[in-house]
Amino acid sequence: MKCTIRRRSRVSTRAMRRETRAREEYDLFPKLADDFARRTATGGAISSVGLVVVLALLSHQCADYAFGTTTTYDLAVDDDGGGRGQRMRINVDVTLRAMHCAQVSLDAMDVTGESRLDVSTHEVHKTRVDARGVVIEESATKVKVNADEAKSEGEKEKESEAVVTCGDCYGAGEEGQCCDDCGAVREAYRIKGWSLPDLKRVAQCVEEIDASEMMNANGEGCRFTGHFDVNKVAGNFHLAPGKSFDSNGRHVHDLAPFQGLETFNFSHVIHKVSFGEDFPGVVNPLDGVSRAQETSAGTYQYRLSVVPARYKYHGLNARVVESNDYSVTDHFTGFELSQKNALPGIFFFYDLSPLRVEYEEKRMGFFQFLSNVAAVIGGVSAMTSIIDGLVYRGQQALKEKIDLGKQG
Repeated sequence: MKCTIRRRSRVSTRAMRRETRAREEYDLFPKLADDFARRTATGGAISSVGLVVVLALLSHQCADYAFGTTTTYDLAVDDDGGGRGQRMRINVDVTLRAMHCAQVSLDAMDVTGESRLDVSTHEVHKTRVDARGVVIEESATKVKVNADEAKSEGEKEKESEAVVTCGDCYGAGEEGQCCDDCGAVREAYRIKGWSLPDLKRVAQCVEEIDASEMMNANGEGCRFTGHFDVNKVAGNFHLAPGKSFDSNGRHVHDLAPFQGLETFNFSHVIHKVSFGEDFPGVVNPLDGVSRAQETSAGTYQYRLSVVPARYKYHGLNARVVESNDYSVTDHFTGFELSQKNALPGIFFFYDLSPLRVEYEEKRMGFFQFLSNVAAVIGGVSAMTSIIDGLVYRGQQALKEKIDLGKQG
């Protein structure tokens, strides 16, 4: 029995050796024998650096997989454009370098016939600035308010009596009609379809028209900031001199308080013009545009092609933003000083594209994450092996040269 056991154990040992040799012959990743491997300090340092690089890149990949997003875009037909009742927000931030706030108004109109006069009295605010763009404090207004409060009771009674008197409409009003302020005179002339007289000679308009402001004696500027809503159709908005009003279906600006075209200088800086809410990656071509008027008065025209855009956020703040991109071309037309019906200013004409750009944030997939991890580990390992081999060969070549020098 003992001999049988020994023979069986020897047979099993031989079988195991044969199996091990077979595995070594068919090993896809043969190992280098320890006799042919050398451990060096530089090799250990390079391996340590490679390990740190691998950990850093892996941590970046994990963070990108957990929180990172990529933005894709596509084109589609804008089936929501041009619908009735839809509104579009226009954001403006423009500085006029040499036009007083009292000289200019902001108006908007569109192809549907809707017209908004002097938008700056509602959503868009005017701020007086000097030639360098620094805000001018409204100290003069405060002084005037304090002076009004200090008036005597007798002066206030005289003023109230003066208000009661029926103001003259200067031939434009109907029989018995009173024009008690400058606005009423303008309205009476608008209804008649007449051109306005010299407002400096109209008693109701004398106090409203400040000669120093209308002539911009101090060389002030004006900054328009804010936003306003318009119909989602083609239209325009413009900054032009004079009080604007509609007369027989025409948009008219009253230039009577001004002397001539030489008084208008529409040099400007466009800090921002956009349509709708901002979203990541949006580029507004007009932001930062500056124009200096060097010739006579004229009209600056900006023609904008507005492209509807839809941005889809992903993650905790998932939502859809309806906004717009746009492209622009600009042109300047100068006027001769002898022209009478020319209207200088800054005009923004916009039209809507039938296409829509759809942006969407997307997260990295799990299999893509695994492939990135494998690429990081494999790439860094290959690079460290190449660098280690080059350094080792360089050290060996340098050592051989030193040995030859000693022997010589």
